[in-house]
Amino acid sequence: MARASRLGPIQAIVGEDTYLAEEALERVVAAAIGDDRQDALRVLYGDEARWEEVLGAARTGSLFATRRAIVVRRAELLKGDEEAVAAYAADPAPDLTLVLVTAKPDRRRNPWKKLLPKAVVHDASPKRGRALRAHVEEELRGRGLRFAPDALEELLAEVGQDLRRLMGEVDKLEAFAGGRKDISADDVEAVLGRGLGQPLYLLSDAFASRDAVTSLELVERLLGDGEEGLRILSALHRSLRQVRGARAMREGRVPRDEIGAKLLPPNMQFKLDALLEASRHWSEADLRRGLAALGRADRRMKRGGDAATTLVAAVAESCGGGATSPRRGR
Repeated sequence: MARASRLGPIQAIVGEDTYLAEEALERVVAAAIGDDRQDALRVLYGDEARWEEVLGAARTGSLFATRRAIVVRRAELLKGDEEAVAAYAADPAPDLTLVLVTAKPDRRRNPWKKLLPKAVVHDASPKRGRALRAHVEEELRGRGLRFAPDALEELLAEVGQDLRRLMGEVDKLEAFAGGRKDISADDVEAVLGRGLGQPLYLLSDAFASRDAVTSLELVERLLGDGEEGLRILSALHRSLRQVRGARAMREGRVPRDEIGAKLLPPNMQFKLDALLEASRHWSEADLRRGLAALGRADRRMKRGGDAATTLVAAVAESCGGGATSPRRGR
């Protein structure tokens, strides 16, 4: 898959690695419309819109923006008039960049059979082995960080093949180093060993996505590793508060960058899209019920209640009724 030397009117980000997809999406949107996105950017979802809505929006100009972008997430789920898609691909709107984010389009069938040859395609396939290591090394060079060979080996061995998680651990190591650019194996051991590398943030992500099965597995793992029950509960509570804030601001049409600035620290802005997506799994009634369950768990544990039993009950009650399986597609 090639990356164009200049921006084309149709861009497709194809692949299942969400970290690479979000990196590519930010590059494309920045090149298309720059930083001022309030009137220039529209985001649609393939399981909520149809091709007719996407193309209608593409053909409708704006009084407030000379350059526009439409981003369609989960674009492989779009349905509707496929002939209109082919017609648009042949004659796209001149002031618009259409960005289709899709995990796995069916290239053998229309409209993708006709659309992808007209698009600039960015590869977001998961990286493995040497390709993963090379990508991490390139990211480190971009940050000016120098990992000792044994430090990088230990990081890859401990974290595994998940690029998003790897870069999250690099964020923590960079913060831990406090401006120092040389990272040793001792630094990696200190960060992973002192709990920053433990799966508390994975629990937060799973719980925010309402994935009860993974959340319960991680609670058990954390308790087995000696994590304090109240610290686990605090992570759950913080995660649900963030989801509630994201949901309220998304429904209030608060600009994306403003949501990120209010809810996430600077080094965690890459998690904004996952947070906004997680907010779609909860209603306000669900959130109230979940926060109430966590409040009861807090009181029980502070009165001496068993942490494992209390946390399992709180997670099950919070996620009940709308729990999801891991990782909905984009």
